[in-house]
Amino acid sequence: MKKYGVGIIGVGWVAGAHATAMLQNPNIKISALVSRRKESCEALKKELNLDCEILDSYEDLIKHKDVDIIDICTPNSMHCEQVLKAASAGKHIIIEKPICMNLDELQAELDAIRKAKVKTQTGFASRWNPHILSLKHMVDMGGLGDIFFTEVDYYHEIGPWWSGYNWGSNTLKGGPSASLVAGCHAVDLTRFFAGSEATEVFAYGTFGHRKDYEYPPTYAAVVKFENGKIGKTGNSFENECPYVMNIILHGSKGAVFNEKFFTKEWFPGQEDWQVFKSTMLESGDVKHHPFKGMIDDIANAIINDTETSNNIESSARSHELCLAIDKSMETGEKVKLPLIKW
Repeated sequence: MKKYGVGIIGVGWVAGAHATAMLQNPNIKISALVSRRKESCEALKKELNLDCEILDSYEDLIKHKDVDIIDICTPNSMHCEQVLKAASAGKHIIIEKPICMNLDELQAELDAIRKAKVKTQTGFASRWNPHILSLKHMVDMGGLGDIFFTEVDYYHEIGPWWSGYNWGSNTLKGGPSASLVAGCHAVDLTRFFAGSEATEVFAYGTFGHRKDYEYPPTYAAVVKFENGKIGKTGNSFENECPYVMNIILHGSKGAVFNEKFFTKEWFPGQEDWQVFKSTMLESGDVKHHPFKGMIDDIANAIINDTETSNNIESSARSHELCLAIDKSMETGEKVKLPLIKW
């Protein structure tokens, strides 16, 4: 059985969770590590008892004969350049979110990956959460009927405790923003459940009470989809409460309110909410994220020469909507999509 070699660039918090998931897939092996600090590579290699090389540079990783997949876990602003180099080298790519900082980067990545015809996966691991899988199955099987309203919100206090705080809370040229840093998880799930692409968005952003962010850490956006239905997605990094991924779905035959659901389509005698008994999206800790599903998905796509469930075509749509949200907050106007060339 062939094992596909992975080279990880950027060995930090999320890379450790990726590596742990990779070790659980029989078709994947970790071939090499590269990071700004070699000590980080050595620590991960020892912690997980990895049989891999520690290389000096990203260029060495790209050229490595035993690396089929590049796993990009570096700071956000470095993602685009690294994606372009990996695609040019014909490597399959796992890209931690966000994959870009602006529309120009997004267009360049989309074009390069299409040209290279490599498999891609984005770190929207929430799609493989057991609760999310249950909701999507309910939607796809018609348990809620025709979905006409979709809301997903990301509420997670982010401060100096986060290892990426110094670059994640400051506005680099062209980014980041609240939507790109983490709100993109909610944006992606909003598209996921709506089953349609956005055509318009209007958003408001605000500074609630925190002054340490250079961009509005709280926003709310209303979205119109191609099928005429609507949705809402919001985000806050300054909320004084535990982590919340708020999910509300309304369909012609039922509804979902986070852990609760109501559908007489499936349960004609139902008189009150029922409750999902599954693992919820209730932690921002990467150790809680279902990266195994994400890794299994790209491994299966490579083996069977199929598309991943969240390839560049899907991921780019979610990032385009994030950037439209940012543009609406900046201009105070409704923004029409698309914003890039499809």
